[in-house]
Amino acid sequence: MSGLSSPIQQFVTQTCQIKGMMTHGNHAGAAVRTDDSCRQSVRASFGFRHRGAIGALPLAPAALAIILSAPETVEGAPAALALNAAGWICFLLYVGMRLWATLFVGGRKDRELQTEGPYSLCRNPLYLGSFCFALAIACFLKSTWFGLVLVFVFLVYLVFVVQAEEHFLELRFQEDYRNYCRRTPRFWPKWSGFRSPAIVRVDLKLLRTEVRRLAGSALLVIGLQLVMQFHSQPWWPAWLHLW
Repeated sequence: MSGLSSPIQQFVTQTCQIKGMMTHGNHAGAAVRTDDSCRQSVRASFGFRHRGAIGALPLAPAALAIILSAPETVEGAPAALALNAAGWICFLLYVGMRLWATLFVGGRKDRELQTEGPYSLCRNPLYLGSFCFALAIACFLKSTWFGLVLVFVFLVYLVFVVQAEEHFLELRFQEDYRNYCRRTPRFWPKWSGFRSPAIVRVDLKLLRTEVRRLAGSALLVIGLQLVMQFHSQPWWPAWLHLW
């Protein structure tokens, strides 16, 4: 595990220790209640409860400001075409990673330590997929400023959301999770560590939910592409000047 410590990690550790002491000695079910208490502590933390807003609140206004400013790159130029291609590649990586990870973790998150499939490549494939989506938006917007805001949001997410969840998993799975962390990177895939089981149990309800979410993301991207085509027109309002 990383040596970094955050206020959320300290809060989760102290809460789990207190509740673990309260349940200690109650024989059967004590460990389960302690695990539930740890999970509730993570979910009660500000970063976990507002993880969607942590990403949306900075990125949505930044995207709007870019759309209402003069374009940094004109649509149809070689640089714009290259960025559009990169955006679609990132979007396909987002779809593939989210679906693949959902097949392995759907319905079993926090109850079973997932170390196979995408989870053998990195510890947070769902977040990696979401980052690919944000990177796709940055490419479609063709904005350096949005890329800088994205880096800031990623660092905030790393400190206030990802570390809290990983700290819970360490408390939940103990040495098994620490061994997993030693051989598996947090985000950047390690392809040499890939392992996959012969059979995977799939939660179809959660898979359908993820497919609907991805369909909404696809509509958002298509809409953004249309807006960016208009963005280069002389009649488009350029009220802001970011560069």
